[in-house]
Amino acid sequence: MSKIVISTYVLRVLGTILVLVYFFGGGLLYNLFPALEGFSLNPVFYAGIAFYVVGAAFYYVVNKKEKKMAKREG
Repeated sequence: MSKIVISTYVLRVLGTILVLVYFFGGGLLYNLFPALEGFSLNPVFYAGIAFYVVGAAFYYVVNKKEKKMAKREG
């Protein structure tokens, strides 16, 4: 696999992890970073969604390009 495809997977996994932290890891996050105690975790959720969408969009573009090149060759 090319480096850009691997980076799209990394972005999507990072986005998934951030969303899961929002839903299930709030207590853990507040214990690790006590200064966040009074703040909302909404930015973590939105960042996770953004990372996932960017990774999925890059993968779509790269995969479409690779399929087009494979169609020309084969």
